[in-house]
Order: sequence, then C-alpha cells, then structure tokens
Amino acid sequence: MNNPKKSEPTPATKGRILVANDEETIGEIISSTLTGAGYVCRRAADGLEALNMLDSGEEFDLVICNLMMPGLDGMGLLERIHGRFPNTPFVLESTCKDFSVFGAALRNGAYDYLQTPFERDQLMFLVSRALEYRRLKLENRT
Repeated sequence: MNNPKKSEPTPATKGRILVANDEETIGEIISSTLTGAGYVCRRAADGLEALNMLDSGEEFDLVICNLMMPGLDGMGLLERIHGRFPNTPFVLESTCKDFSVFGAALRNGAYDYLQTPFERDQLMFLVSRALEYRRLKLENRT
C-alpha cells in the first residue's frame, strides 16, 4: 500500500511538489504543467497554509513558493522551513526584477528561483534539477 507521506516518489509519480502561490492563475499554471508531466502537486494559497501542510507531516520533494503573499510571504516561509526540512529544495517564484531579492533567497537557503513570466521548459528543467539535487543529497546521506 502506498503511503502519501513517504519521502521517496512512488513509481507512478515523479515527485510530490507543494506550490504556494496566492495568484490563482500562476499557481494553476505551475500546478497543471507539473501534474501533466507526472508530478503530484498540492496547492497552498499563502505561506501560512503551506507551513501548515508541511507541519502536518505530509512530505514534499520540492516547494515552489511565490515571493509576495499576504500573511507569510515566500522569504518568511523559507526562513521558517529551511532548517526543519533540509532535504526539501525550495524555489522562489516572482515577477520581481530586482535580482538582489533572488540573491538574498539563495543566501538564505533557497535552491533556486523562477522569474515570471517563464517558459514551460524553464519550469520543467528547474524542477528536474531540484529533484535530482534532492535525490543526490539523500543518497549521500545514506
């Protein structure tokens, strides 16, 4: 029997991804693109909802989070989860043109960033790289 909280992807899926985005359209584009490619996606409307999902014990292979959200924004979520979920890569997504923001995210533990608008291939390549990074990290740990 498959356990949805299992940290390794099941054979039927490529991985479990949490998409935290208060912008319905962007969140839906990311989720539907990844779901169509064989990933399991869960959506959160803001950072607090994403934090609650992570705290519930549900495990994710990757978190993709919008920078600007009400309540708890992307940087705040990154700060709260970085040390607690060290094997879960975090990607910050934003329309922001100020690369110092992305640099700060990387310095604070984000794996990478995704600038909106993006091409489907950019998203797929980034997700593939992040999940490979996670796989290698787990493999090295064992």
